[in-house]
Amino acid sequence: MKYLLANWKMHTTVEQAVALVEEIQQGLRERVARGQQLPSVIVCPPFVSLMALRAVADEHLVRLGAQNCHWEKEGPYTGEISPSMLTGLARYVLVGHSERRAAGESDEQIARKVAAVARAGLTPILFVGEDKPGAGARLQTEHRLRQGISCIDVRRQLVLVVYEPAWAIGADRAADADYVREMAIAIKDLLRQLGMVGPQVLYGGTVTKENIKQFCRLDALDGVGATRASLNPQGFLAMIDRITCCR
Repeated sequence: MKYLLANWKMHTTVEQAVALVEEIQQGLRERVARGQQLPSVIVCPPFVSLMALRAVADEHLVRLGAQNCHWEKEGPYTGEISPSMLTGLARYVLVGHSERRAAGESDEQIARKVAAVARAGLTPILFVGEDKPGAGARLQTEHRLRQGISCIDVRRQLVLVVYEPAWAIGADRAADADYVREMAIAIKDLLRQLGMVGPQVLYGGTVTKENIKQFCRLDALDGVGATRASLNPQGFLAMIDRITCCR
């Protein structure tokens, strides 16, 4: 697997975030010294921690991402952050997370954000997935994918796609691995049809050190995302070890 994505959501103070990244990096350095091959680790902390983490993050070990942004470069948008403000602080920006959609973000707004992130020279990480399992799940996911990339040229712009079924977020159990594989294949097939070369798809939705192996064995996936599991440094490092064992 190429990627391990950590979305910290609304967790950690600045001091806690710095301590967490430093402990994760120490563990990664020890693994590199042993010759262990690491995935690309992307950490997305709250906005207030990005500046402090930029000062301590070693990009060979940990890359930083932002959890959201606005689609405008600047303007009268109290409380918002533009992609240009993130330049130099982060390399990635999460767009279209199910929690943002639940808060009212539309497909049109998400598409504009993806385009704005790309224009700023950052890499969009687009979240797509169905609200409920069952009939229509694949159609809803594919619709959100089409809409999310509708304002960019996927033949030229790198976009990481996270398959995130909303019903699996924070659940006791993750989605079934075979089901995730089918959806990841469908997403990649659609991206190829739209002109993307080498599409990369991650799975997000209650991934832990206990269940990560069932996902990292899936050839259709290029990575996984974690939330609660990424807030414990030893647990997060254990996830990296399990990914390494699957290579």
